[in-house]
Amino acid sequence: QRARAFVATLPGIGDERADDVEAYEFMADFRVHARLAPATPMQTAQTVKAAYMTLPPSIGIPSIAESCFGCFDYTNGLADLVVGYMGAPFGEQDEMATAPLMVTVRNARGRAMLDRAVERGRVEIVRDGGHGGAALPATGDRRAITMQTVARDSMVRKLTEADYVPAERGVPAWLGDLLAWIICKTLPKGIEFARYSIDYHYLRNALFVERKLGKDRAEQHIPRYAKALMAAYEEDMQEKRRQAAAMLAAQNANNGANGQEAE
Repeated sequence: QRARAFVATLPGIGDERADDVEAYEFMADFRVHARLAPATPMQTAQTVKAAYMTLPPSIGIPSIAESCFGCFDYTNGLADLVVGYMGAPFGEQDEMATAPLMVTVRNARGRAMLDRAVERGRVEIVRDGGHGGAALPATGDRRAITMQTVARDSMVRKLTEADYVPAERGVPAWLGDLLAWIICKTLPKGIEFARYSIDYHYLRNALFVERKLGKDRAEQHIPRYAKALMAAYEEDMQEKRRQAAAMLAAQNANNGANGQEAE
């Protein structure tokens, strides 16, 4: 139900075609790619690309399970083999079903799986990324925009801004497309985009976990590798924590006052 409600907000889909969506993904071109099933056997599948900014901010939090906000395994660290679009080259004409993917091989079992897929013609290796992705393309500096993304996130704003009310409508489609195009020209690309996305999600989730579990339990919950990645943003995060603490204190004081009035 959450997924259907989300895709129904996408321009070009709406409630009328929400049930036709076979898959969707947030892609590196700052658009949600939604794959629609063919309307008739004579037609081919269609991919709708909706700019992130066209989505109503109010749909963000309800569309994500709380467990996702508490997750720090964004890279699927225990998997033998990981496949995803982050870190792979992405062109303006690419879409979720045709774009190159990045494959991370973590051990001998993962290597055997990949080799077998290649032998059977199911996978074609277009570039060897080297150990740790060192040979993959990477441009830009993620640190310049990561905290900007964190600050604009709906969950972070809910935790830090007392007067935040998410809008019920996104920007018009033409403006969203223009903004997505501009952002893509300035964002980090390749493996640096992957690092940007990981850093952003860890930082956002850390703020959520600290509010949900409290400081001590959050300290136990957040893994050391995530803390190491977030260390570069500590000064900015301290400011966000101060904002979150001030908002929580104000809420508690207000709740206490309301309780006394009720008595």
